[in-house]
Amino acid sequence: MGALTDHALGRNLKFFVVKEDAAYPGGRYGEGTDQKAVAGANAAKVLATSFEFTVTRNDRMDSRTTRALLERITGKQDITWSCESYLLPKGSTTAPDIDPLIEAAMGGAFGASTSNTYKVSDTNALPTVRMARTANGVFREDLFGCYVEEMGISASGGDEPRITFSGGAFNYALTGTGKTHASTSVTSTSIPLVTGDGVNFMVGSCIDINTGSAVVTAKTAADTLTVTSGTYTNNETITPEDYTESVGGEPVTGIAGSLTLGGVALPITSFDVTVTNGIKPLADEAFEKGTSDFVAGFRSVKGNISVRARKDFIKTLAQRYVQTAATADPTFSEVAIVVTMGGTASKKVVVTIAKAELDFAAIEVPEAEEAVLSLPFTALGTDSNSTDEITLAWNQS
Repeated sequence: MGALTDHALGRNLKFFVVKEDAAYPGGRYGEGTDQKAVAGANAAKVLATSFEFTVTRNDRMDSRTTRALLERITGKQDITWSCESYLLPKGSTTAPDIDPLIEAAMGGAFGASTSNTYKVSDTNALPTVRMARTANGVFREDLFGCYVEEMGISASGGDEPRITFSGGAFNYALTGTGKTHASTSVTSTSIPLVTGDGVNFMVGSCIDINTGSAVVTAKTAADTLTVTSGTYTNNETITPEDYTESVGGEPVTGIAGSLTLGGVALPITSFDVTVTNGIKPLADEAFEKGTSDFVAGFRSVKGNISVRARKDFIKTLAQRYVQTAATADPTFSEVAIVVTMGGTASKKVVVTIAKAELDFAAIEVPEAEEAVLSLPFTALGTDSNSTDEITLAWNQS
């Protein structure tokens, strides 16, 4: 907090995410109340987040009598986001707080029974999510119709394993603070503001007017908000809507777990895997201000394993290219990868790649330190209808 004025602090950031009722829900631009609302129970702890909202402004290039630029033209809007979190299992059959993003990335819902497993989906029906973040009552950002293009899981050395997500969204709302007008009439749905305060609110903004919650559905004038019905009065403070976080889970440690490659246990130095959905946002349509829908293309699941170049591990490296005879074509071995992260029963996280092909990378040989084998891999489906390139199981024993 500042000495005289509140400042937004990263250490006080609150992050919320909830799966929307259907992919590409009604109210795609955030207008109205049909968007899925977030609440305290939708809180998720994150290490870092990034929301980026841009609108293209094209220079007007037709002839003019001056060399100076006089005008610009509004183009498409673009919204991207990313976040990073520890792996935070809750145990039992309870999904992790970050569950909506995993479902949006993989399509397969968290197991309803003791399996507690996510599996990738072969359909285009990837869910969208609503995201919001707030900090110290200074600002709030909301993203509507968020889709996940990439999800990554990594474990390195003794660091805590982490999960990352990134993608795009259909629309954005920034919310600041303000005050209702001291004398102009306030109604149940129309809120006149102090002159100049309207710039702090956008359609889709979630606001608190002295403990009364409302959503901005339109702006009838620069300093007049149309909001969901409520009881409001003059000269009231308006702040971004905030919620009491309800979160759970403990970070998986980086010193407990295991990895097997083709059934052989490896003492790895690092592991990472990335699910890329190949999403094509439909953002090139005339008369649409931004993304109107998306199509999921070919999925790819790729990663890398690093292990020290020990004598008995050279066979692991060699199996990427198996030459059985001098004149025979080489075969490319397919191996299973199983990564277990964590050592607490009922709170382990297990990544299983049933069929992986090892790709090629040079052996890293430094001047004096030990050599390192880098084992990049690509996950394959087990048949033409397979959706099991990767499974992600939480709360395992």
